[in-house]
Parts: sequence; structure tokens; C-alpha cells
Amino acid sequence: MEKLFILLLQLVVLFVVVAGELTADQRKQFIVFQNECMQETGATDDMIMKALAGVFSDSPVFKNHLVCMGLKTGIIDSDGNFHKDILKKGIMLIVNNEAKVDAMLDKCHVYFETQQESAFHLMKCLYEEHFGA
Repeated sequence: MEKLFILLLQLVVLFVVVAGELTADQRKQFIVFQNECMQETGATDDMIMKALAGVFSDSPVFKNHLVCMGLKTGIIDSDGNFHKDILKKGIMLIVNNEAKVDAMLDKCHVYFETQQESAFHLMKCLYEEHFGA
């Protein structure tokens, strides 16, 4: 369940516009986005797998990967705005407790100096809030 949640977070922060359960086409599109972003940023499988285990690389490469996924999925727009409503929809697929999700987003949806730092801290905070890491 933990790996599924982190994969969804990547999908969400990193990731796919979700209006409900992911369809086969949405899952395929996520894989395409993941591969494109890995090629564009140089992120490695190791970085992604470690993130699934809660170990987030502080590398600019990984942070750029998070932003790339956010841009491709619509979570981050071209002006650098993060869309909390899209994040919430995705997280609600796994954490079926709206009050908890709202509290997580209230704490974690914080803008930092760069998109990369914002995406990194959002991902890390959501993980910590959900798993208590």
C-alpha cells in the first residue's frame, strides 16, 4: 500500500490529472510522461525507486523530474502555479478521508523560491504526513 501511495503521489505531484480512478489510458500516459521526464531530466530508475521507499534525492535532477511530471500532468501550470484541487483528487483515491487530505495539503502545499523546491518539499511533506516518516 505504501508503494502504491508514493507511486500515486508521483503520479499526482509528479503527475496525472485524475478525475476518478485511473483508466488504462491514463496509466499508459503516466508511463509515457515518466519516461519522457526521465529522458529530459536525466532522473534515474534508482532515484524513482528510492522515492517510492521515502528516500527523496536532493539532487537538482530529481527535483527537475518532479517539476517535469507536474507540468505534463497539469498539476503545475506554465506560470509555475501548483493546482491544489488536482492534487486533492489524486490523493483522495488512496486516502479516502477528505479532512485528512485537506490537512495534508494545508500543511504541505507551500511555495518555495523555485518550482523545483516547491515540488520537492510538497512530495516529501505528503509522504511524511501520510506515513509519519
